[in-house]
Amino acid sequence: MPLTHHKFIVYGDGSCLRNPDGPGGWGVIVIAPDGSRCEFNGHSPSTTNNRMELTAAIEGLRATEPGSHVVFRSDSQYVVNTIEHGWKRNKNHDLWRLLDAERDARTVEFEWVRGHGTDPLNNRADELAVMGAQGRSVSEETTDGEIVARPVRKKPRALDAAGLRRLKSILKSGEEIRECASCGAKFVSPHAHEDYCSQAPCQLKARTA
Repeated sequence: MPLTHHKFIVYGDGSCLRNPDGPGGWGVIVIAPDGSRCEFNGHSPSTTNNRMELTAAIEGLRATEPGSHVVFRSDSQYVVNTIEHGWKRNKNHDLWRLLDAERDARTVEFEWVRGHGTDPLNNRADELAVMGAQGRSVSEETTDGEIVARPVRKKPRALDAAGLRRLKSILKSGEEIRECASCGAKFVSPHAHEDYCSQAPCQLKARTA
């Protein structure tokens, strides 16, 4: 499908090296309406493939502006069919709540793409997810012993007061808006004791403090 001038196009993928409970990673590519592109990834020391797929969707949407129109492409039937065809949500309810909150703040279309196929951006998202599972950040890649800088995530625009009021009005039972103790960003949490957002550097600080 060709890119449009009024939509964000987001590719997301997840990986788990020893599913379940092995190290995992997620990767995201965001193409803005003006055609600019950024990519980023993250790591989890013990997770499942489905949780990484959901995290990729959450982080991909968070990288777009609230109120925007987003086309999210994934090779995960678990994510796409649960959203588009009502598959039952038996597990990972915490991440589904976070994804629902991001969807509610935007107009989002979910599209399934065949994994390891002919879509180069989906293949790149898979590469980013595997890198994340291996503990490697997209901000640095090694080629012939040299460190090569790559585009990194652009910081999302902070919600203004009107945006925060809108988000508060659509929170689900038990959810609240909290401020990350590490980066200061606002995030939606279903847990009152959760002080850190899901960004990889913040989670590293939370788990090693």
